[in-house]
Amino acid sequence: MKPIDNFSYLRHNKVFLDSASLTQLYFPIVGGDAVALYQYLVHFFDDGAKEHKFSEILNHLQFGMRRLEEAFVMLTAVDLLVLYQTREKYLLKLQPALGNEAFLNNPIYRRLLEQRIGDVAVEEMLLKIPDGARDISKKFSDVFTDIDHPMLQQKDNQIHFDLDSFQRLMQRDGLRFKDEKKDVIELYNIAERFSLNWFDTYTLAKETAINAVISPKRMQARRKQARSEQSSNQFSQKEQIIVREAKQTSAKDFLMKIKKSRHAVVTKSEEKLLEDLANMSFLDEVISVMLLYTLDKTKSANVNKPYIMKLANDFAYQQVASAEEAVLKLRSFAERKNGQKKKSAKSNIPEWTEKEYKQVATAEETAKLEELKRSMLED
Repeated sequence: MKPIDNFSYLRHNKVFLDSASLTQLYFPIVGGDAVALYQYLVHFFDDGAKEHKFSEILNHLQFGMRRLEEAFVMLTAVDLLVLYQTREKYLLKLQPALGNEAFLNNPIYRRLLEQRIGDVAVEEMLLKIPDGARDISKKFSDVFTDIDHPMLQQKDNQIHFDLDSFQRLMQRDGLRFKDEKKDVIELYNIAERFSLNWFDTYTLAKETAINAVISPKRMQARRKQARSEQSSNQFSQKEQIIVREAKQTSAKDFLMKIKKSRHAVVTKSEEKLLEDLANMSFLDEVISVMLLYTLDKTKSANVNKPYIMKLANDFAYQQVASAEEAVLKLRSFAERKNGQKKKSAKSNIPEWTEKEYKQVATAEETAKLEELKRSMLED
Protein backbone atom coordinates (compact mmCIF):
# COMPACT_ATOMS: atom_id res chain seq x y z
CA MET A 1 0.00 0.00 0.00
CA LYS A 2 1.46 3.33 -1.15
CA PRO A 3 0.21 6.94 -1.10
CA ILE A 4 -0.19 6.90 -4.90
CA ASP A 5 -2.25 3.67 -4.91
CA ASN A 6 -5.90 3.98 -5.88
CA PHE A 7 -8.94 2.93 -3.89
CA SER A 8 -12.69 3.21 -4.26
CA TYR A 9 -15.76 2.45 -2.19
CA LEU A 10 -18.03 -0.48 -2.90
CA ARG A 11 -21.35 0.67 -4.27
CA HIS A 12 -24.58 0.44 -2.24
CA ASN A 13 -22.57 0.31 0.97
CA LYS A 14 -23.57 3.49 2.77
CA VAL A 15 -23.10 3.22 6.56
CA PHE A 16 -24.42 5.65 9.14
CA LEU A 17 -21.96 6.89 11.71
CA ASP A 18 -22.64 5.74 15.28
CA SER A 19 -20.53 8.25 17.18
CA ALA A 20 -21.61 6.95 20.58
CA SER A 21 -20.44 3.39 19.91
CA LEU A 22 -17.21 4.58 18.31
CA THR A 23 -16.33 6.76 21.28
CA GLN A 24 -17.52 4.53 24.11
CA LEU A 25 -16.69 1.07 22.78
CA TYR A 26 -14.24 1.09 19.89
CA PHE A 27 -11.97 4.04 20.66
CA PRO A 28 -10.28 2.48 23.74
CA ILE A 29 -9.47 -0.64 21.70
CA VAL A 30 -8.48 0.61 18.24
CA GLY A 31 -7.16 4.06 19.13
CA GLY A 32 -7.62 7.56 17.75
CA ASP A 33 -6.06 7.01 14.32
CA ALA A 34 -8.41 4.15 13.47
CA VAL A 35 -11.48 6.04 14.68
CA ALA A 36 -10.44 9.13 12.70
CA LEU A 37 -9.94 7.01 9.58
CA TYR A 38 -13.36 5.35 9.99
CA GLN A 39 -15.06 8.71 10.41
CA TYR A 40 -13.28 10.02 7.32
CA LEU A 41 -14.35 7.03 5.22
CA VAL A 42 -17.99 7.30 6.33
CA HIS A 43 -18.21 11.06 5.70
CA PHE A 44 -16.45 10.95 2.32
CA PHE A 45 -18.33 7.90 1.04
CA ASP A 46 -19.31 8.50 -2.61
CA ASP A 47 -21.01 5.18 -3.48
CA GLY A 48 -18.11 4.14 -5.69
CA ALA A 49 -18.49 7.11 -8.03
CA LYS A 50 -14.76 7.50 -8.68
CA GLU A 51 -11.30 6.36 -7.65
CA HIS A 52 -9.23 8.09 -5.00
CA LYS A 53 -5.63 7.97 -3.87
CA PHE A 54 -4.54 7.19 -0.33
CA SER A 55 -2.64 10.50 -0.38
CA GLU A 56 -6.04 12.22 -0.09
CA ILE A 57 -6.60 10.55 3.29
CA LEU A 58 -3.05 11.35 4.43
CA ASN A 59 -3.48 14.99 3.49
CA HIS A 60 -6.78 15.30 5.35
CA LEU A 61 -5.87 13.35 8.50
CA GLN A 62 -2.35 14.77 8.67
CA PHE A 63 -0.42 11.60 9.45
CA GLY A 64 1.98 9.33 7.59
CA MET A 65 1.54 6.13 5.59
CA ARG A 66 2.65 3.83 8.39
CA ARG A 67 -0.02 5.19 10.74
CA LEU A 68 -2.60 4.87 7.99
CA GLU A 69 -1.71 1.22 7.39
CA GLU A 70 -1.90 0.48 11.13
CA ALA A 71 -5.30 2.19 11.29
CA PHE A 72 -6.56 0.03 8.41
CA VAL A 73 -5.32 -3.08 10.23
CA MET A 74 -7.23 -2.10 13.38
CA LEU A 75 -10.47 -1.40 11.50
CA THR A 76 -10.36 -4.75 9.69
CA ALA A 77 -9.50 -6.60 12.92
CA VAL A 78 -12.67 -5.36 14.69
CA ASP A 79 -14.80 -5.76 11.55
CA LEU A 80 -15.49 -2.09 10.91
CA LEU A 81 -13.98 -2.43 7.45
CA VAL A 82 -13.34 -5.10 4.84
CA LEU A 83 -10.37 -4.34 2.59
CA TYR A 84 -10.16 -5.94 -0.86
CA GLN A 85 -7.34 -5.73 -3.39
CA THR A 86 -7.55 -6.14 -7.17
CA ARG A 87 -4.78 -5.80 -9.74
CA GLU A 88 -5.69 -2.16 -10.34
CA LYS A 89 -6.81 -0.82 -6.96
CA TYR A 90 -8.11 -1.39 -3.44
CA LEU A 91 -11.82 -1.68 -2.59
CA LEU A 92 -13.28 -0.57 0.73
CA LYS A 93 -16.40 -2.10 2.24
CA LEU A 94 -17.61 -0.22 5.31
CA GLN A 95 -19.22 -2.12 8.18
CA PRO A 96 -21.60 -0.59 10.76
CA ALA A 97 -20.38 -0.29 14.34
CA LEU A 98 -22.01 -2.67 16.80
CA GLY A 99 -24.40 -1.14 19.29
CA ASN A 100 -23.85 -1.27 23.04
CA GLU A 101 -25.72 -4.52 23.68
CA ALA A 102 -24.29 -6.47 20.74
CA PHE A 103 -20.76 -5.28 21.45
CA LEU A 104 -20.78 -6.13 25.16
CA ASN A 105 -22.51 -9.47 24.53
CA ASN A 106 -19.45 -10.43 22.50
CA PRO A 107 -17.10 -12.01 25.09
CA ILE A 108 -13.95 -11.19 23.15
CA TYR A 109 -14.72 -7.54 22.54
CA ARG A 110 -15.88 -7.17 26.13
CA ARG A 111 -12.61 -8.61 27.49
CA LEU A 112 -10.61 -6.30 25.25
CA LEU A 113 -12.56 -3.29 26.52
CA GLU A 114 -12.15 -4.42 30.13
CA GLN A 115 -8.40 -4.58 29.59
CA ARG A 116 -8.40 -0.96 28.44
CA ILE A 117 -10.87 0.79 30.76
CA GLY A 118 -11.42 -1.68 33.63
CA ASP A 119 -14.23 -3.95 34.80
CA VAL A 120 -16.13 -1.26 36.72
CA ALA A 121 -16.40 1.09 33.74
CA VAL A 122 -17.61 -1.73 31.48
CA GLU A 123 -20.13 -2.90 34.07
CA GLU A 124 -21.71 0.54 34.11
CA MET A 125 -22.27 0.34 30.34
CA LEU A 126 -24.18 -2.96 30.41
CA LEU A 127 -27.81 -3.08 29.39
CA LYS A 128 -29.68 -4.53 32.40
CA ILE A 129 -33.21 -5.95 32.32
CA PRO A 130 -35.07 -5.26 35.61
CA ASP A 131 -35.70 -8.25 37.84
CA GLY A 132 -39.14 -9.75 37.26
CA ALA A 133 -39.49 -8.35 33.74
CA ARG A 134 -40.99 -11.00 31.42
CA ASP A 135 -40.32 -11.15 27.71
CA ILE A 136 -43.71 -11.29 25.94
CA SER A 137 -42.39 -10.59 22.45
CA LYS A 138 -43.58 -12.82 19.61
CA LYS A 139 -41.28 -14.98 17.53
CA PHE A 140 -41.09 -14.55 13.77
CA SER A 141 -42.78 -17.91 13.19
CA ASP A 142 -45.66 -16.89 15.49
CA VAL A 143 -46.56 -13.96 13.23
CA PHE A 144 -45.57 -14.99 9.69
CA THR A 145 -47.20 -18.41 9.59
CA ASP A 146 -47.66 -18.44 5.80
CA ILE A 147 -43.93 -18.62 5.09
CA ASP A 148 -43.19 -22.16 3.88
CA HIS A 149 -39.43 -21.87 3.51
CA PRO A 150 -36.80 -21.32 6.20
CA MET A 151 -35.36 -17.87 6.70
CA LEU A 152 -31.85 -17.37 5.49
CA GLN A 153 -29.63 -16.55 8.42
CA GLN A 154 -27.73 -13.34 7.94
CA LYS A 155 -24.06 -13.36 8.62
CA ASP A 156 -23.39 -10.95 11.44
CA ASN A 157 -20.12 -9.52 12.54
CA GLN A 158 -19.98 -11.16 15.92
CA ILE A 159 -17.26 -13.60 16.77
CA HIS A 160 -18.75 -17.07 17.29
CA PHE A 161 -17.01 -18.42 20.39
CA ASP A 162 -19.25 -19.85 23.11
CA LEU A 163 -17.30 -18.69 26.14
CA ASP A 164 -20.12 -19.55 28.57
CA SER A 165 -20.11 -23.21 27.53
CA PHE A 166 -16.31 -23.20 27.57
CA GLN A 167 -16.26 -21.95 31.16
CA ARG A 168 -18.92 -24.43 32.27
CA LEU A 169 -16.67 -27.26 31.13
CA MET A 170 -13.75 -25.61 32.89
CA GLN A 171 -15.71 -25.61 36.13
CA ARG A 172 -16.72 -29.24 35.65
CA ASP A 173 -13.13 -30.39 35.04
CA GLY A 174 -11.47 -28.10 37.59
CA LEU A 175 -9.55 -25.98 35.07
CA ARG A 176 -8.79 -22.31 35.62
CA PHE A 177 -7.25 -19.32 33.87
CA LYS A 178 -3.96 -17.78 34.93
CA ASP A 179 -5.09 -14.37 33.62
CA GLU A 180 -8.69 -14.57 32.42
CA LYS A 181 -8.83 -11.36 30.38
CA LYS A 182 -5.60 -12.10 28.55
CA ASP A 183 -6.23 -15.84 28.16
CA VAL A 184 -9.75 -15.44 26.74
CA ILE A 185 -8.38 -13.24 23.95
CA GLU A 186 -5.62 -15.78 23.29
CA LEU A 187 -8.20 -18.58 23.14
CA TYR A 188 -10.16 -16.74 20.48
CA ASN A 189 -6.98 -16.08 18.49
CA ILE A 190 -6.17 -19.81 18.57
CA ALA A 191 -9.73 -20.78 17.59
CA GLU A 192 -9.70 -18.34 14.67
CA ARG A 193 -6.18 -19.17 13.49
CA PHE A 194 -6.72 -22.94 13.44
CA SER A 195 -10.47 -22.86 12.55
CA LEU A 196 -11.60 -24.53 15.77
CA ASN A 197 -15.05 -24.39 17.34
CA TRP A 198 -15.35 -23.69 21.06
CA PHE A 199 -15.48 -27.39 22.03
CA ASP A 200 -12.38 -28.31 20.02
CA THR A 201 -10.64 -25.34 21.58
CA TYR A 202 -11.63 -26.56 25.04
CA THR A 203 -10.41 -30.09 24.32
CA LEU A 204 -7.06 -28.66 23.24
CA ALA A 205 -6.92 -26.48 26.36
CA LYS A 206 -7.61 -29.44 28.63
CA GLU A 207 -4.95 -31.61 26.97
CA THR A 208 -2.25 -28.96 27.33
CA ALA A 209 -3.11 -27.48 30.75
CA ILE A 210 -0.31 -27.16 33.31
CA ASN A 211 -1.50 -28.30 36.75
CA ALA A 212 -5.11 -27.50 35.73
CA VAL A 213 -4.12 -24.01 34.50
CA ILE A 214 -4.87 -23.29 30.83
CA SER A 215 -1.75 -22.54 28.79
CA PRO A 216 -2.41 -20.79 25.44
CA LYS A 217 1.26 -21.15 24.48
CA ARG A 218 1.16 -24.92 24.85
CA MET A 219 -2.12 -24.98 22.92
CA GLN A 220 -0.41 -23.25 20.01
CA ALA A 221 2.54 -25.63 20.25
CA ARG A 222 0.20 -28.63 20.04
CA ARG A 223 -1.54 -27.27 16.94
CA LYS A 224 1.78 -26.54 15.25
CA GLN A 225 2.96 -30.03 16.16
CA ALA A 226 1.04 -31.67 13.31
CA ARG A 227 3.13 -29.74 10.81
CA SER A 228 6.38 -31.08 12.26
CA GLU A 229 5.50 -34.77 12.78
CA GLN A 230 7.73 -37.09 10.78
CA SER A 231 6.96 -40.40 9.08
CA SER A 232 7.66 -43.43 11.28
CA ASN A 233 9.95 -44.97 8.62
CA GLN A 234 12.54 -42.30 9.45
CA PHE A 235 13.09 -43.84 12.88
CA SER A 236 14.73 -46.98 14.16
CA GLN A 237 12.65 -49.48 16.13
CA LYS A 238 14.06 -48.14 19.40
CA GLU A 239 13.29 -44.54 18.40
CA GLN A 240 9.74 -45.49 17.43
CA ILE A 241 9.22 -47.00 20.87
CA ILE A 242 10.49 -43.81 22.53
CA VAL A 243 8.19 -41.63 20.42
CA ARG A 244 5.18 -43.86 21.07
CA GLU A 245 5.73 -43.97 24.83
CA ALA A 246 6.35 -40.22 25.00
CA LYS A 247 3.05 -39.52 23.24
CA GLN A 248 0.97 -41.96 25.29
CA THR A 249 1.61 -40.56 28.76
CA SER A 250 2.29 -37.36 30.65
CA ALA A 251 5.84 -36.24 31.32
CA LYS A 252 5.42 -36.97 35.05
CA ASP A 253 4.15 -40.52 34.42
CA PHE A 254 6.96 -41.05 31.92
CA LEU A 255 9.51 -39.99 34.53
CA MET A 256 7.88 -42.22 37.14
CA LYS A 257 8.31 -45.23 34.83
CA ILE A 258 12.01 -44.50 34.40
CA LYS A 259 12.45 -43.90 38.12
CA LYS A 260 10.68 -47.14 39.00
CA SER A 261 13.07 -49.11 36.80
CA ARG A 262 15.93 -47.53 38.77
CA HIS A 263 14.30 -48.11 42.17
CA ALA A 264 13.82 -44.37 42.71
CA VAL A 265 10.93 -41.92 43.07
CA VAL A 266 10.12 -38.50 41.60
CA THR A 267 11.26 -35.69 43.91
CA LYS A 268 9.52 -32.39 44.62
CA SER A 269 12.29 -30.49 42.86
CA GLU A 270 11.81 -32.68 39.76
CA GLU A 271 8.05 -31.97 39.79
CA LYS A 272 8.88 -28.26 39.87
CA LEU A 273 11.34 -28.78 37.00
CA LEU A 274 8.62 -30.44 34.90
CA GLU A 275 6.36 -27.44 35.52
CA ASP A 276 9.15 -25.04 34.52
CA LEU A 277 9.68 -26.92 31.26
CA ALA A 278 5.93 -26.90 30.55
CA ASN A 279 5.88 -23.14 31.14
CA MET A 280 8.54 -22.86 28.44
CA SER A 281 5.70 -24.06 26.12
CA PHE A 282 7.11 -27.57 25.65
CA LEU A 283 4.55 -30.34 25.21
CA ASP A 284 4.80 -33.34 27.55
CA GLU A 285 6.04 -35.60 24.77
CA VAL A 286 9.04 -33.32 24.13
CA ILE A 287 9.76 -33.08 27.87
CA SER A 288 9.66 -36.88 28.12
CA VAL A 289 12.27 -37.27 25.38
CA MET A 290 14.50 -34.71 27.11
CA LEU A 291 14.13 -36.57 30.43
CA LEU A 292 15.12 -39.90 28.92
CA TYR A 293 18.12 -38.41 27.13
CA THR A 294 19.30 -36.55 30.25
CA LEU A 295 19.00 -39.55 32.58
CA ASP A 296 20.81 -41.81 30.11
CA LYS A 297 23.65 -39.36 29.56
CA THR A 298 24.18 -38.47 33.22
CA LYS A 299 23.76 -42.12 34.31
CA SER A 300 21.87 -41.06 37.40
CA ALA A 301 18.55 -41.84 39.06
CA ASN A 302 17.93 -38.10 39.46
CA VAL A 303 17.35 -35.51 36.72
CA ASN A 304 20.34 -33.21 36.34
CA LYS A 305 18.69 -29.77 36.16
CA PRO A 306 21.59 -27.80 34.56
CA TYR A 307 21.97 -30.48 31.88
CA ILE A 308 18.29 -30.67 30.92
CA MET A 309 17.87 -26.89 31.02
CA LYS A 310 20.77 -26.50 28.61
CA LEU A 311 19.05 -29.01 26.33
CA ALA A 312 15.71 -27.20 26.77
CA ASN A 313 17.25 -23.88 25.75
CA ASP A 314 18.57 -25.49 22.56
CA PHE A 315 15.16 -27.02 21.83
CA ALA A 316 13.39 -23.72 22.50
CA TYR A 317 15.73 -21.89 20.12
CA GLN A 318 15.19 -24.55 17.43
CA GLN A 319 11.40 -24.55 18.07
CA VAL A 320 11.15 -28.31 18.68
CA ALA A 321 7.41 -29.03 18.84
CA SER A 322 7.03 -32.82 18.86
CA ALA A 323 8.60 -36.05 20.13
CA GLU A 324 9.61 -36.87 16.55
CA GLU A 325 11.50 -33.60 16.16
CA ALA A 326 13.13 -34.08 19.57
CA VAL A 327 14.39 -37.56 18.66
CA LEU A 328 15.79 -36.30 15.33
CA LYS A 329 17.59 -33.42 17.04
CA LEU A 330 19.12 -35.75 19.62
CA ARG A 331 20.14 -38.15 16.86
CA SER A 332 21.96 -35.31 15.10
CA PHE A 333 23.74 -34.47 18.39
CA ALA A 334 24.89 -38.10 18.72
CA GLU A 335 26.02 -38.29 15.09
CA ARG A 336 28.13 -35.16 15.50
CA LYS A 337 29.66 -36.51 18.69
CA ASN A 338 30.38 -39.91 17.17
CA GLY A 339 32.01 -38.23 14.20
CA GLN A 340 34.39 -36.42 16.53
CA LYS A 341 35.17 -39.63 18.44
CA LYS A 342 36.02 -41.57 15.30
CA LYS A 343 38.83 -39.11 14.59
CA SER A 344 40.48 -39.95 17.91
CA ALA A 345 39.63 -43.68 18.00
CA LYS A 346 43.29 -44.85 17.66
CA SER A 347 44.38 -42.92 20.73
CA ASN A 348 41.64 -44.60 22.81
CA ILE A 349 42.61 -48.22 21.92
CA PRO A 350 46.36 -49.04 22.18
CA GLU A 351 47.70 -50.98 19.19
CA TRP A 352 49.58 -53.50 21.34
CA THR A 353 46.29 -54.59 22.97
CA GLU A 354 44.82 -55.55 19.64
CA LYS A 355 47.94 -57.41 18.51
CA GLU A 356 48.24 -59.39 21.75
CA TYR A 357 44.62 -60.53 21.71
CA LYS A 358 44.89 -61.54 18.06
CA GLN A 359 47.59 -64.00 19.08
CA VAL A 360 46.04 -65.65 22.16
CA ALA A 361 42.31 -64.84 22.34
CA THR A 362 39.59 -67.37 21.57
CA ALA A 363 36.65 -66.47 19.29
CA GLU A 364 34.47 -65.74 22.34
CA GLU A 365 37.12 -63.51 23.92
CA THR A 366 37.62 -61.68 20.64
CA ALA A 367 33.89 -60.91 20.51
CA LYS A 368 34.00 -59.58 24.07
CA LEU A 369 36.97 -57.38 23.20
CA GLU A 370 35.13 -55.92 20.23
CA GLU A 371 32.16 -55.17 22.49
CA LEU A 372 34.53 -53.50 24.98
CA LYS A 373 35.96 -51.35 22.19
CA ARG A 374 32.52 -50.22 21.14
CA SER A 375 31.58 -49.32 24.69
CA MET A 376 34.80 -47.35 25.12
CA LEU A 377 34.11 -45.41 21.94
CA GLU A 378 30.57 -44.61 23.03
CA ASP A 379 31.51 -43.33 26.51
